[in-house]
Amino acid sequence: MKKMFFLMLLALLVVLVAPTTAAQDMMYHESPMLTARVDAGELPALADRLPANPAVVTPLNEMGQYGDSLRVGFTGNNPGWGGLWFMTGWENLVIWKPDFSGVVPNIAESWDVSDDVREYTFHLREGMKWSDGEPFTADDIMFYIEDVVFNPEVNVAGPSADWLPQDGAADFKAEKLNDYTVKFSFANPYGTFLYNLATWSGRHVTFFPKHYLMQFHAKYNPDVDALVAQEEGVENWVGLFNKKASGPTDDTQGFYSEPERPLLYPWIITQPLGAGTTITLERNPYYWKVDPEGNQLPYIDQVVGTSYQDAESRTFAMLNGDVDYVKDAGSDNRVVYFEAVENGAPIKISTNVFSDGGTTNSIHFNRTVEDPIKAEVFGNKDFRIGMSYAINRPEIIEIVHFGQGTPSQAAPLESSPLYNEQLATQYIEYDVDKANEYLDKVLPDKDAEGFRLGPDGNRFTIVFSVSNDLGYGTNWVQIAELLIGYWKAVGVDVTLNSMPDTQFVENKKANTIEATMYTGEGGAGITAILDPRYYVPFDYFGLFGNGWFAWRNNTTDSVQVEPPDDMKALREVYEKVLQLPSQEEQIEQMKLVLQDAADEFWVLGISRPGPEYQPYHERLGNFQEGEWIKGWIEGVEKLTYPEQWYIKQ
Repeated sequence: MKKMFFLMLLALLVVLVAPTTAAQDMMYHESPMLTARVDAGELPALADRLPANPAVVTPLNEMGQYGDSLRVGFTGNNPGWGGLWFMTGWENLVIWKPDFSGVVPNIAESWDVSDDVREYTFHLREGMKWSDGEPFTADDIMFYIEDVVFNPEVNVAGPSADWLPQDGAADFKAEKLNDYTVKFSFANPYGTFLYNLATWSGRHVTFFPKHYLMQFHAKYNPDVDALVAQEEGVENWVGLFNKKASGPTDDTQGFYSEPERPLLYPWIITQPLGAGTTITLERNPYYWKVDPEGNQLPYIDQVVGTSYQDAESRTFAMLNGDVDYVKDAGSDNRVVYFEAVENGAPIKISTNVFSDGGTTNSIHFNRTVEDPIKAEVFGNKDFRIGMSYAINRPEIIEIVHFGQGTPSQAAPLESSPLYNEQLATQYIEYDVDKANEYLDKVLPDKDAEGFRLGPDGNRFTIVFSVSNDLGYGTNWVQIAELLIGYWKAVGVDVTLNSMPDTQFVENKKANTIEATMYTGEGGAGITAILDPRYYVPFDYFGLFGNGWFAWRNNTTDSVQVEPPDDMKALREVYEKVLQLPSQEEQIEQMKLVLQDAADEFWVLGISRPGPEYQPYHERLGNFQEGEWIKGWIEGVEKLTYPEQWYIKQ
């Protein structure tokens, strides 16, 4: 298994355009739901709705059947993060193959790359349309680049985007060569660009319909202030644009509240969640993908998302057969689901699901926090070593993860070409004596109750902040409570501050988070190159240097802290990785980054992820029963191509 993943993920480093089935000469077919609309005169004929060369998706198991509804269960009021984004969104210029072995054409039907990997020319699908029937062309991409990325009112701090390297961003150029060809030119070589386009980072490039969004943009609508006055909760045209566009500074999930917004996705919103408990999406009549027999995708006519009050009620609905799919079923529900299958519940369970993470959770001490004493202590490597030795990782694995996994720091997996043994294994033993030995070097004095004193003579108390609704299937509060107990046992006073993720994000912007825990990406294959959040300073999720990120990105709504020169130099080592064209050079340069991470010991880890599982209703066809890497870089459910799922009749 590990050898297979090594070879599979290593293939990501080779820039290849995989061949796709020619679609031009096919006979096309559509869902009866759409045929009825064509017959009623509500829609053009299918041949007039598809591009000249539709993308062809080969079903994972068999040709599907049209019709029915996919029932998705989630908790809370954000259906996107609840799973819908990964099933009903995520259409970029390029996309991962289902086995994650490389990128293939998607919205772009082909591309050319210059020898120095500075120029990328994308050829779009002629005749492709937005969900309202308007053409999708290079003008939409140019609108995004010129009027969003490079607009000084939208991006106050200067041109920025998740896919755009900050170094040389101002010198980036996009050029429309014709209606269906656009060229991107970067100031520096950009060897990982295609991979970044396939990830979350590439979502915005094809996300902005010019014909619709022009009305909310001051450059195109001199009367935009009249629209601002009519829209609740916005103060100016930029706020209105962000809301209607659902980006770039607004949450991309916001489009689930804007049903009139054109999309390029398989399903489009017909009933937003609003204040209710149900969101409904229907098939996009202009969706631009077909199966090898010419059947327009998706197979499923409708997606219905239901918000449940809590995870328990969602689990009960899944076990009862009322839901077809839930994202992040929960490690604590593993036994419940498997026993339910044995007892005849109408569900199946995929056990070929593997996390791309290097650790289940990462633990961060914010070295940029305003309190100078805490910033100094958190920046002391001996302090972090002592706190690591104090953690009883085997106990957390047993209690939280039901015995699945092994102790580890945040580091690439053993199967990865980037594996660093020092980074993965240092300071992971549960050893109270060593914990006290290292902590005594930093906080040697204690009060009458046995708690350590800071350099100022006062009790050194850490506020450990945790998002209580973003556990991705794991109870983060439970983990935090265990950690706090371990640390108090070695004399470090830690208090828990549990909050909703919305408040966590606000505290992050204010740089008031002293210590926290988060996820553990960057383990499998070369994912550490694409998502180095725990291995380099200045990353959004690198909460150990939260203020440094805001400084580097000139994030105007966040507290900025200028990093010392040695931290800037460490970041530059990583920036070189992105510029290198060959797989050998990228890997060797990233090894330097990871060695720096091992020496610095930025964050603490807990354990290697154990085998995961994914329950789904037995009526759901073409679900990924083979090996599936379920991670943020890969697109989570998008890697299984939900447009080819179908409901068995």
